[in-house]
Amino acid sequence: MANHDTTKALRIAKVMEILNKKSPYGGATLKEMAEACEVTTRSILRYLEQIENDINTPIVRPERNTSKKEGLYRLDAGYLPPISPEKALIIFLSLLQQRGSALAGHTNELKDALVGTLFKYKYSPQTLPVEQLQERIYVVEEQLADPAKVGQVFAKLVQALRDCYRVKLWYYVAHSRQDTERVVEPYGLICKRHNWYLVAHCLTRKGLRVFRVDQITDISPYTSERFEYPADFSLKEHMAQSWGVINDGEICKVRLKFSPEVAHRVKRLIYHPSQAIEEELADGSIIMSFEVCGIDEMKTWLVQWGDTVEVLDPDWLREDMCEMANSILQLYQG
Repeated sequence: MANHDTTKALRIAKVMEILNKKSPYGGATLKEMAEACEVTTRSILRYLEQIENDINTPIVRPERNTSKKEGLYRLDAGYLPPISPEKALIIFLSLLQQRGSALAGHTNELKDALVGTLFKYKYSPQTLPVEQLQERIYVVEEQLADPAKVGQVFAKLVQALRDCYRVKLWYYVAHSRQDTERVVEPYGLICKRHNWYLVAHCLTRKGLRVFRVDQITDISPYTSERFEYPADFSLKEHMAQSWGVINDGEICKVRLKFSPEVAHRVKRLIYHPSQAIEEELADGSIIMSFEVCGIDEMKTWLVQWGDTVEVLDPDWLREDMCEMANSILQLYQG
């Protein structure tokens, strides 16, 4: 009797293994489970009942008009995420991108859970274990010096944003090199190149301000001080014309000429929703325009292109870029 129970338990475990493996692809038929366990389909049906009743694992059965033998049986989505290993791998790679970011501490836990749930099995002898696969993925991104600390601040900001209460910030201001204290009402979070920014109504400055999250040195939630989120405020609309994370309200049209060396790359990326290619010249260069505000942030982007981009309009931006170029030249000429 003991041997019979042991054999039955092994077969139920085998059925669970098949369902774990096949559920992301839609499920497994009674026939394939029966063949794998070397039993009848009737026995498999009994095993499925036991899995549901004794192990408390819900199973989704075929529709009524589908043959029981040919229909697919799978684990309920509440037990196993309804995504294939291929899609799980894409999620896994996106989590790897967050190494060294404000989300690192939280995404590492998710990554480990994903590995434990969706990468238990090798689908062919050639399939690499996910631990080895990580060694073949190298992410080149800026990383925070202390992602754990920034992650704690970020988590508190998300909580305040969700529950609409004020927070006190100790914020490092780069140009004055000083910590300042602010009480703010969080309106939203912006992410740009893996850097997070808080958009908030600052009670100290009596207006909207943007705070870079990794420059918040400390935070104190005021959970009892709730605020009404303004009904007429939309973060998406507020940021729509901004080149970066600052909306200074001064929208202007910027026309740029990109050289043939970079035109191919520029045409295949969207840098701003207002982006438009005005002209493609005979030499392969292109003229592109943007209608944006927050031009100061755009200037640092323009510098990165070096001599492969020329500002055509407005004139004042051409002059500003000349001044920046001269300052860089003087720095290196001593």
